[in-house]
Amino acid sequence: MVIQKITQHYDSKLSKEIARLALDESPVVVSYYTNEENSRSVVHSHSYHELVYNVSGSSVLYSGDGKRFTMRKGEVIFFPAEHFHSGVFNLTDNHSVRLVVQIDTSVWLDAAEKSLIDWGDEIFLVESGTVAKWDLRGLFERMAQTAYVEKGAREMIFSAQVLELQLLVNQYIKENKASSFKAKNEIIDRAVKYIQQNYTNSAFSVEELAVQVCVSRPHLSRLFKSYTMESVHEYLTDLRMQRCRQLISEGNSILDSSIESGFSDYSSFLKTFKKLYGMTPQQFRRQLLEEVGKGKVEN
Repeated sequence: MVIQKITQHYDSKLSKEIARLALDESPVVVSYYTNEENSRSVVHSHSYHELVYNVSGSSVLYSGDGKRFTMRKGEVIFFPAEHFHSGVFNLTDNHSVRLVVQIDTSVWLDAAEKSLIDWGDEIFLVESGTVAKWDLRGLFERMAQTAYVEKGAREMIFSAQVLELQLLVNQYIKENKASSFKAKNEIIDRAVKYIQQNYTNSAFSVEELAVQVCVSRPHLSRLFKSYTMESVHEYLTDLRMQRCRQLISEGNSILDSSIESGFSDYSSFLKTFKKLYGMTPQQFRRQLLEEVGKGKVEN
């Protein structure tokens, strides 16, 4: 049997738009990512679940859900779908090599239903000893090879591999009562939760948030940037845009989608959308319609 090579990415310039692309070729995608010149990723989220294994080079500082995670060589971090995160790749060395596994949400949930595991909705880190003990890297590499198996068998193998992954990681969590993060700030934890509960309110303000978490606005702004790698305004905009794009994809009008997502100034919304995604909301909707039409033709 010929062993296929795993796709390699070097200093890829990840954008929020690229990050939002679905896994259209396979329900599980495995790739190597090497960063040298590009030492930091944009704050982004995916529609799929993602696991990252630190192969070599620098430790990686990740930020997500108001928490910071330092992933050292040999460790694995898990990002649930739709969770915003960002990474810094040059903490201890001038390069970073990571093995990244992206798993379609439907495949992940199907395995969770079979395993009867309640995964909750948190980012968590698996330490290197367990990664080596259960040979998670080997499992990831086998997933990469499964992509080359014929379709019918491929889907069954992927299902079995994701189920195996979930059972092994859950065993680690139970044995170690693992904390899901390396650094947490209670103020930022409360701030992130409050934003997530209230971001669709167009009257939401940083002043209001500072009052809710009982700190001054300047202190909140500095602390929030330190833990999330973006400002409160940027985080708020990301959540609103994610909600807006979902509403548009469900067939709602662009105006209604923007209002329901918390944008009060339509003109400003249009400019921000184009700046973030490189296209207008109208072009985004046309792209969605074209993809739907293409899918019908292929079927």
